[in-house]
Amino acid sequence: MESLRRGVRRAAVAGAALAVLVVVAPPSAGAAAPAPSGHTVKLVEVDSTNPDAVQVSYRYDGAATDVAGIKLSEDGKSVQTQAATAAREHGVVFVVDTSASTDNSGELAEARNAVKALVASLAPGTQVAVVAAGSDALLAQSFTTDAALVEKSMRALTPQGDGALWEGVARAANEVKSRTGMLGSIVLLTDGNNGKGTTFSTARGAVVDVGTSVFAVGIGGNVGDEPKNLADATGGGFATSDKAADETKLLGDFTGQINGLYAVTYKSANGKGVNDVTLAVGDASTTGSYIAGSVARGASALAFQPPVTASGVKGLQNDFGKYLAIVLGLLGAALAAYAIIGIAVKDNTGLASVLQPYSEGYVSRTGGDDDDEEDADSGMAQTAVMQRAVEFTRQFAERQGFLTRVEGALERANLPLRAAEAMFFYAAGAVVVALLTAVITRSPFLVLIIVGATVLIPPATLNFLSTRRKRQFESMLPDTLQLLSGTLRAGYSMMQGVEAVSQEVSEPMGRELRRVVTEARLGRPLEESLDAVAERMDSPDFGWAVMAIRIQREVGGNLSELLMTVGDTMTQRERLKRDVKSLTAEGRISAYVLAALPVLLGFAMWGLNPDYMSALFDETVGKVALGIAVVMMIAGFAWMQAIVKIDV
Repeated sequence: MESLRRGVRRAAVAGAALAVLVVVAPPSAGAAAPAPSGHTVKLVEVDSTNPDAVQVSYRYDGAATDVAGIKLSEDGKSVQTQAATAAREHGVVFVVDTSASTDNSGELAEARNAVKALVASLAPGTQVAVVAAGSDALLAQSFTTDAALVEKSMRALTPQGDGALWEGVARAANEVKSRTGMLGSIVLLTDGNNGKGTTFSTARGAVVDVGTSVFAVGIGGNVGDEPKNLADATGGGFATSDKAADETKLLGDFTGQINGLYAVTYKSANGKGVNDVTLAVGDASTTGSYIAGSVARGASALAFQPPVTASGVKGLQNDFGKYLAIVLGLLGAALAAYAIIGIAVKDNTGLASVLQPYSEGYVSRTGGDDDDEEDADSGMAQTAVMQRAVEFTRQFAERQGFLTRVEGALERANLPLRAAEAMFFYAAGAVVVALLTAVITRSPFLVLIIVGATVLIPPATLNFLSTRRKRQFESMLPDTLQLLSGTLRAGYSMMQGVEAVSQEVSEPMGRELRRVVTEARLGRPLEESLDAVAERMDSPDFGWAVMAIRIQREVGGNLSELLMTVGDTMTQRERLKRDVKSLTAEGRISAYVLAALPVLLGFAMWGLNPDYMSALFDETVGKVALGIAVVMMIAGFAWMQAIVKIDV
């Protein structure tokens, strides 16, 4: 149908134009990266539950006198702030590696001196706790402001076991979480003996969830990248040395950041959505984002969220991106011009127009101009270049043997598309989406996911449409046979009966029977036309009915009673199918729920704690586990479907 073809063309052009607009759209102005300076300022928490008094807590490692000159802006506009004050209750948890290897390296002995020196330099009122990560993660000292108790707990630590470093970090995060309202810092001292037990991903998720900052000091060459990654993800710091004697100095370098906790209050002008806040203290500045009305704590929750348009075109700000944008722009313009011409110009050379005289008198015509448009059969590829490309696609598909299958699927779905054209535009669309995704995201994993969805969705949609139409066709078959039996009993011939029934039944049965009438009008034997319907709709039931008609015409008999008997048999068979479907409904629903549950739960966990789920995509083990889970989920779903599927 020409109206549907034009709709497909317009949708394709609109999609291409939208992709071009996304590619060539100018990036929005984002926050400029702060210039390197001698000091750092980092956001710790933004409490915006009261828009008239939004409290911003931050770390600044410079002089306390710089805080008086703080400058704060919201969404690029400067705001008036109240005088900066010291942040509320602050807690520091020392996670000390007490594995057996620390005795050989001397790390534990130096850790005692380093902790003692840092505790002595902490601001008055700072709560201090100690967690020992040896053979197990133990709370050696709960939160206290008594430096003597902290020193005593450190002297009691002894090297033992294989290390439980990440279990100790998770234990420290839970200690901070148990103190409502506390702004926590975790100081990690290790020689790299991580041991077993809690994984790094679990510990990282626990720390990010609480919003604490991690300051890690590694001694020796076995520390690895995980402590540094944890410090970077939480807005803390990391230092390492081969000598245990440097531990006190390295830890002392973090004193300014650990002690420099301040808070400032301002009145927000935007009580909804995402707000960007920029903080400048001395020669340092930082920018973060938070959702109005919430309490955002930690570097992850306060990470700056640039506008979507800026992130969407970041990968295109180079020569390749510009050239690709120009090519796609020209392609979009050409498709737009082609769509306009296709809408304005009508092609009356289609097959339906040629066959129209033969179908008159047999095919019921309603709708006037709309049906005239439906009879016009203009292809989607009319230019010489497009026709060559489509012809090459047709030849390739024919050689591979799947051209006929695609044609059959398109006919069953009642889509007025030529198979070669559909395959060409399908392949071209997949290539365009792959290029756009690769340039915009620069992520092979996202390219694989998006291109996979692009490749799978059109065939799945075509299969759904053809299956639905086939189901409708077969559900109408018993009633159609009974109507045909009635016309024969009334004295009609077989040809007249098919013509009469074709005008009475609805789609898709009516359309197929009208096509049979048209083909018979052109001289094709009636039985062959009916066999073609059975093959085209992939309907064994209709094939049996045609076989009964063919046998009756050869050997004689009462065709009316025969068709009535066949119709009754199909009705009883359909009733049995529905009974079986009702009895297996629980199993099918269980399969759907079990298949959807991991996906929905994964999205929910991603929304609640993205950093916790990021291990599945960032780490090799996570990717392998995710792949295995997907394969097992698909296999389980297929297995359950096979169990509840009963052929009748």
